[in-house]
Amino acid sequence: YKVEIKKLEAKLTFPRFLHVSYDFGSVAEILELELTKMLEQNVHFRKCKRCKKYFIMKGNYDTNYCDRIAQGETRNCQDIAAQENYKRKIADNAAIPIYSKYYKRYAARVRVNQIKESDFKQWKYKAMTKRDECSDGKITTDEYIQWMEECFPNRTVAK
Repeated sequence: YKVEIKKLEAKLTFPRFLHVSYDFGSVAEILELELTKMLEQNVHFRKCKRCKKYFIMKGNYDTNYCDRIAQGETRNCQDIAAQENYKRKIADNAAIPIYSKYYKRYAARVRVNQIKESDFKQWKYKAMTKRDECSDGKITTDEYIQWMEECFPNRTVAK
């Protein structure tokens, strides 16, 4: 191909000077254009399940709550919803607070080197399995607590 350098330079620089302008007759037209551009750019948005306001989803993860701080609150909807969901989960399941209590005890013993990290990981897996069994009704909460108490080495149980 034989192309003159000046013509090639003009073709390469032309898009920099290209611009688009719009004339609007109402705010509705502005919003319509904005929504159209968002759809063209594949921007995803969703309605927050907590505050019921629309938000643009950021990143590549799926979320149902916005990161907007509601009036009168100090934390965003994601944080508040996470806490509400956790409280609801605990209220519905007696095994979770038991697991949490003993997990904290075991983790404290790992921090002061009374228990090895590898032993803690093995216990954690077994405790989660037992927690799920208790949640499913295969064992009672009393049996679960008794199993948890028996897991602690060098510990005498007060009677």
